[in-house]
Amino acid sequence: MTFFRHLARSLLLVLSVAAFLVSCSSPAARKQKAMDRGNREFAQGKYPEAMIYYGQALQLDTHDAQAHYKLGQCQLKLGSWTAAFAELSRAVELQPDNWPAQVQLAELTLRGGKPQNAKDRALLILRSDPKNVDAQMVLSTSDAALGDSKAALQEARDATTMAPDQPRAFVHLGGLQVVAGQSAEAEESFKKAVSLDSADISSFMALGNFYEQQHRWPAAVEQFQAAITRAPKNPVPRAALATVYMNQGQDSLAEKILSDAKQQLPDDPTAYRMLGDYYLGRGDNAKATAEFSALATQHPKDLQIRKTYIQLLVLNHRIDEAASLSDDLLKSAPQDAEALILKGEIQLQQGKIDASVQTLQKALLASSENAFAHYQMGVALQKQGKGQQSEKELREAVRLSPALSEAWRALGESALQRGDWDGLHSIAVKLKQIAPRSPEGYLFDATARMNQKDARSAEADLNQLTVLAPNSALGYVKLGQLRIAQGRVNEAEALYRRGLNHEPDSIEALQGLVDVAFRKNKSADAFQLLQSAIEKNPNSAPLYVLQARAFLQDKRTTDAEHALERAVQLDKQNVTAVILLAELQSSLGARDQAIATFQHAIELAPNNMSLQVALGGLYEASGNWQLAQTTYQKVLSSQPDNALAANNLAYILLEHGGSVNLALTLAQTARRGLPNSANTADTLGWAYCQNGAYSVAAPLLEDAVSKNPDNATYRYHLGVAYKSLNDKVRARAQFEKTISLNPKAPIAEQARTALGQISGG
Repeated sequence: MTFFRHLARSLLLVLSVAAFLVSCSSPAARKQKAMDRGNREFAQGKYPEAMIYYGQALQLDTHDAQAHYKLGQCQLKLGSWTAAFAELSRAVELQPDNWPAQVQLAELTLRGGKPQNAKDRALLILRSDPKNVDAQMVLSTSDAALGDSKAALQEARDATTMAPDQPRAFVHLGGLQVVAGQSAEAEESFKKAVSLDSADISSFMALGNFYEQQHRWPAAVEQFQAAITRAPKNPVPRAALATVYMNQGQDSLAEKILSDAKQQLPDDPTAYRMLGDYYLGRGDNAKATAEFSALATQHPKDLQIRKTYIQLLVLNHRIDEAASLSDDLLKSAPQDAEALILKGEIQLQQGKIDASVQTLQKALLASSENAFAHYQMGVALQKQGKGQQSEKELREAVRLSPALSEAWRALGESALQRGDWDGLHSIAVKLKQIAPRSPEGYLFDATARMNQKDARSAEADLNQLTVLAPNSALGYVKLGQLRIAQGRVNEAEALYRRGLNHEPDSIEALQGLVDVAFRKNKSADAFQLLQSAIEKNPNSAPLYVLQARAFLQDKRTTDAEHALERAVQLDKQNVTAVILLAELQSSLGARDQAIATFQHAIELAPNNMSLQVALGGLYEASGNWQLAQTTYQKVLSSQPDNALAANNLAYILLEHGGSVNLALTLAQTARRGLPNSANTADTLGWAYCQNGAYSVAAPLLEDAVSKNPDNATYRYHLGVAYKSLNDKVRARAQFEKTISLNPKAPIAEQARTALGQISGG
């Protein structure tokens, strides 16, 4: 019996151990273990790590409401609002009475700009949980956003009744009272919040912010200092106190507060970078650069510090240093989107446009919703000459970040180049809203209004421009241009002189005075002005360019050529001077010189496709159609919709035995891009002729001739179309006109042959 009792005990022990092992390895146990580990990571602020464990729990049980809720909390902490909304929605779907999740969904809905939806959700919560003060505050905020301030205030008061011991309810009420202009009541609400919990600094911060808004500086200082005393390791009240001192012009006190924060909180990234951010905010790039240089050395593992320092180097045109540090940064973080964007920006500054596009593509793969990456890509594509793709990227940038003023400015420049005045006006309105102190919005709007013949609105914008930039000539120059358009030349002259007084080196103001002199038939005065300016600044290439333009206006081409040569000699990188010189040489028939100069211009601006087209035209004019064809093909490989290149290449193919089908496609592209051009009408019509579509060709060729009746080639092509349609009378008239326009030209000989064929027939 004793043996059997021992055997029974042994079997029981084995079975118990086996059951314990099975229970430990069960999905429920593994899920709980993952949840516990996730909770520990969450409590330590390690949200990405916590997400891993909550995700493991969901792999074991996709219907665990708590795991979805905790995952949503991590997303909230990381600022991933869309992902947080999805997880919290799943949590309440599985557990409808999870009121914290319901409230957070309502708050996210409100953040997403849907106050009515947020209100509906808050009311739903309150019907089931009438004492839920957080839902009550969401309801109040929603009504405020919907414009019902009376209801919002009453609901906020109800929140304080529901939770008379909760400081946040009184802070919420105080905020609404401030908006409603009830300052005395707001102050009492904030003071009540402070009295309820002396350890909660949010109440002190709210009361301090209230005093700061009212410019009650000593009272604000007192509250922020109280917050610092209660939370000495929290950098937020220190930043608020520094702001109060800055607002009073006490910069040395502000600087000391931020310096103390850096020394006393050496391991808090927010604290130790505040002094550098302060210098950045003041526009003191020298101090900011020195500060972030030191921080990058002290905190080599802080990637954000290193990125800021690199950006400062770029702003200070220290491109080589920035490039070297950027390469080092990418070695440690090769997939970091911000680091890749920085690299792309540096490559743009270095003129490495294609490399920049490739780098920015990697950045967008890593972070497809990074607005600044889309903006930089738009800039890079614009420099590649890909206008439509650039516009698309810039539009995506402002969709993702509506306040990204740099992208709006780039869109404005694009609209300006296209002459899209309605588009420029709408961009300007947006830019003035998000950057009211920036002159570009007013300049864009003034330009749009001037071209829309709305002089009064343009003048209002330009007057504001002179207020925003009182020491700049720009506003006065633009007002002068407006007066010129209105025929008020004397007033324009006075404005240009005011601009020159404010900014003595302004080329634009001097150009305006030169223009006025020519309008008054006083060209001698114009040249005297230019000569005086050159004597004061003999090494200014832009002054020689301006002088060359004046010589051209006075039809003194030799003098203009000498002035441009001097400009290029002074500044070999002056693209404007090089292009003007090339165009002048071309107009004078100096094709070899013009070709060499255009090639130099292309070296300086390799992505300016108009220069490539002009070079192709010179090759064509000199009889080298093979080089012209190659040049046009190069343009179209970068800009498939370039109308001029498509038109010229189509004509070369038609005249030199190329593919008539390809020529027709190219001619159609050219016509879409330049629908009112006689040249594209003739090329497309001639392509239809070569393809046997004479009835389609004739109206196009008639349009070309009507616009340019003295062009012998157009006349000949139209004659061929009529001849092929068996309209001998009209064909004969066109061929005879072709011959009369230039009897010795090769096209005239072709017309004589065609006439003979008609007569022989």
